[in-house]
Amino acid sequence: MTQSTRVSPRIARGLRKLAAASALVLLTPSLQVHAAPSAAQATTGSVTGRVVDSATGKYLEGAEISVEGTTLHATSQRSGGFTLSNIPAGAQTLVINYPGLETKRQAVNIAAGAGTDIIARLEPSDVIQLNEFRVNGAKQGMAQAIAMQKASVQTKLVAAADQFGEVSEGNVGEYLKFLPGVSVDYNVNDARGISLRGLSTAYTIVAVDGTPMAGTSSMDDTRRFEFEQIAMNNVETTELYKTVTPDIPASSTAGFVNFVTKSAFDSEEVQRLTYNVSLSAPSTNVSLSKQGGVWGNEKEYLIRPSVEMNYARRITDKLGININYRLSEKYDDSPRTTANWNVASNPTGTNTIFTGTPRLLNYAVRSEEKLTHREALAGKLDYHLSDTTRISISGQWNWYDLNFTQRGPTFGFGTSATVTGDTYTSGAGTGAAAGSITNGVLYRNKYGTTWHFNGTIVHDFSPNSKASFTTYYSRANGQYRDTSKGFISSSSVMNPGASTYSNIKLSDLGAELPSIQLVQGTTPVPLDYIRDLGNYTFSNTTGTGFQSRPWSAIDTKKGVSGDYMYKFDEIKTPVTLKAGFALDNVVRFIERPDLRGTIPAITGSALEALADPKYTRDVAFGFGSYGVVDPFKVWDAYKNNLTFVALDDVREFHEKNNAGYLRGDIDVTSNLQFVGGLRWEQHKIDAEAQSKANARSKLAQVNLDYSELYPSLSFKYNPWGNRNLVVRGGVSRTVGHPDYVDVLPTITSESFTGAKDGTINVPDPKLKPYFSKNLDLSIDYYFKHSGVVSVYGYLKEVENYFISRGMTAAEITQVATDYGYNPAEFNAGSVTENGGKSRLMGVEVSFAQNLTYLPKPFDGLSIQANYTYVDVKAKDENPYRALDLEYSQLRAVSPQTANLILNYRWRGFTVTSTTNWVAPSLFGGFVATTFFTGTANTANPALDTRLAIYRDEKATTDLKVEYAVNQHVSVYFLVRNIFNSQRIDYYRGYLPQNRDIVLPFNRYEFGEPHLTLGVRGRF
Repeated sequence: MTQSTRVSPRIARGLRKLAAASALVLLTPSLQVHAAPSAAQATTGSVTGRVVDSATGKYLEGAEISVEGTTLHATSQRSGGFTLSNIPAGAQTLVINYPGLETKRQAVNIAAGAGTDIIARLEPSDVIQLNEFRVNGAKQGMAQAIAMQKASVQTKLVAAADQFGEVSEGNVGEYLKFLPGVSVDYNVNDARGISLRGLSTAYTIVAVDGTPMAGTSSMDDTRRFEFEQIAMNNVETTELYKTVTPDIPASSTAGFVNFVTKSAFDSEEVQRLTYNVSLSAPSTNVSLSKQGGVWGNEKEYLIRPSVEMNYARRITDKLGININYRLSEKYDDSPRTTANWNVASNPTGTNTIFTGTPRLLNYAVRSEEKLTHREALAGKLDYHLSDTTRISISGQWNWYDLNFTQRGPTFGFGTSATVTGDTYTSGAGTGAAAGSITNGVLYRNKYGTTWHFNGTIVHDFSPNSKASFTTYYSRANGQYRDTSKGFISSSSVMNPGASTYSNIKLSDLGAELPSIQLVQGTTPVPLDYIRDLGNYTFSNTTGTGFQSRPWSAIDTKKGVSGDYMYKFDEIKTPVTLKAGFALDNVVRFIERPDLRGTIPAITGSALEALADPKYTRDVAFGFGSYGVVDPFKVWDAYKNNLTFVALDDVREFHEKNNAGYLRGDIDVTSNLQFVGGLRWEQHKIDAEAQSKANARSKLAQVNLDYSELYPSLSFKYNPWGNRNLVVRGGVSRTVGHPDYVDVLPTITSESFTGAKDGTINVPDPKLKPYFSKNLDLSIDYYFKHSGVVSVYGYLKEVENYFISRGMTAAEITQVATDYGYNPAEFNAGSVTENGGKSRLMGVEVSFAQNLTYLPKPFDGLSIQANYTYVDVKAKDENPYRALDLEYSQLRAVSPQTANLILNYRWRGFTVTSTTNWVAPSLFGGFVATTFFTGTANTANPALDTRLAIYRDEKATTDLKVEYAVNQHVSVYFLVRNIFNSQRIDYYRGYLPQNRDIVLPFNRYEFGEPHLTLGVRGRF
């Protein structure tokens, strides 16, 4: 089945207009080059300069420069450079402002028809000045962020690298979570994806220096970019764009995250070297000796090192290099408990959960230990071929390696479990109705490399005319491996019997660790009985407890982009026109095999011979020690038994994205600016999928092709000419491309000729992306002493959201025919199509302030705080489908988040506290279903008894104390999650009438507080 959507006449006309306007812009320089000097040029001159922090030598971006007594003003660029034109000839005074630094007044003499060059050096205020220590910290980072945010025409947030203190193991997600409007999607305690402004993590656009970065998304069928795969050692600033302009991808419905890399030309210093060396360990297990039974088959140190170094060198005035290296390792001990519930109807035909007597299915006590290794090397070369031509080439290599293991017992309560008060009792006897105890070991290794290269050339034809061209290549490889590393996951089972126990009893389920008992009739059986591995049977005839999953994924992105800009500043209302294009190509390949094998029954001393003698620690929450098999010994003994391929899913995606845009910036007055224009994008997806291990699985393919126009208009306004009060707003149209799982067909043929039990699940041939109409408004007030208070509001009207529905017999016949298969093979199917509409509304409030105006000793205090609220409302004729839409959009989105960052300096001491709070949120899909059927009850939605997974609120606080010994050395001590906050998940009724049904699910503890001792500085 293919789809090829032709460009409509309306779009074609728009493209012709866009091309004509672009051609006009490109011809403009030649029309202007030979223009005669105007009368204004005969009486005015210009100033070109650079703004520098005198204490650090850092060039200052976002400094405001104005000519006293006039409305002329400019903002410095990343190089610190600025240009002011049409300044009346004669003696003038420039006023230069930058947050946290003293305002500078500099006298200049303007010559008519000529230019003047200056260097403006700004002196630090007393609070930020620390002569003995010059490494940037939270205060400098906050000042840099405020300056760049104030200078922006569109609504965007800027975060400097040091703004929030040390970042956990270099994970960029841990850094981004402190920004308003950002919600982090965690896997255990790994910050993987981020959601922006209430939209799915799959719609977050991540770029490096404006170029898209590849990602393997844990080998899943999703676009989600996972931040665990990259480090942030080469990041100078992070830009989070919230209003869309024509030069930003139209798929930035949620926002656009851009990491700006470090450069040797960020400072006037010829050479600088910064370093950061530390050791870290969980407070629950600080030991200078090696420990056994952790994540390998040898003893390991739990105190792990981290090293970060940055070297910048200006080899000549025109050539500079910047090199970054980071190595970080972190050991986590994450005990957990998990409760699962039996939601199938009992023999009387009633669902016990919704009649007030929930039945426990199983309860697990688990240790989870992890070693995260992250390594990154990045470099950037800047070369100024001339005063008008600049080349920048950057590249980075990231290595991510994670070992993680889970061990412990799972208590199964069978299908005949009972509940009395707060005590759950397993079924008796044998078979599915009886209780059992499983001794499981899950051991996996996840690793991958990410390469990213980009190069840019910029040429200034004149002060008002500039062109740039960028190319990039990005590649990410991701793997899950175990057997190739010499270990395997496995499990053993203990069943009740006459000589063991007849029932399992569990009481006080809401406790951190419930009371667990074994009984034989009414006689208690010592719990130590289950700690002996010899009392289990390691028997595998189905392959469920002896498996290897060597998953792999490769994601490659490459492309080119270019733009041209010309500024008309000789007219009464200055106008800047910019035209550009972008061509991107994406290829992703995924393979997910599942290898299994059979093992003869092993018990008693034979099984004890496979025990891990080094694992003698407490499993979780005081449960005590527990005998488990050694995954390395099991692999050595039975590696030749992996002969059965249970699953082999193969996916391949090809995407092409072409874009062109025209942007216009109009300075209506010195206090009012507009940015508007049009962007055209064409998007093509060619994908195929097959489950090769299933003989009934058919190769399925899909081809989507669509193009659209996306207009946008933004403004920046200073009411009453007050440059400290800034109002910004924007309207735009954006797009959300279908996620990979939305377009992947799955086709299963009949089990035998004439069975007619095949299934077919496909996207609608007319499937289109979802579109969003966006309205943004923000008000910022910038304080004199390096501070800002901001209020953001936004509204997004989303249409064409993706839903799934069952197909009619006629539709099954048509779709099967389109795919080239015999319709007689299929009796069921579903289609993913465009559905209802939804509305997202949000408010973000933030505050940042250096309290330099307070009396000593309080003048060393700075505060950053923000709060975010998101609300989603769906519209559909079917109220239950509308609810599905809301839940689909809310997954992994925290409806409320808040952050508080406090920083205090006194003499050589600096204390930094960071607190992140998230409200309860929908975390996972549905784990329980309706009466009898196992699916949503569409015939009678009122009987829909699905349960959704929620994540409880959580607040974590980190505390760092630092002392500057001298200008080269600073010693710090960091405690993460100082209050040992746990993460708790629970099941909750899906429909409003069932929301009072709340059942415990997961309880995690991260083995924290986590301790770090380090030294950092610069030379």
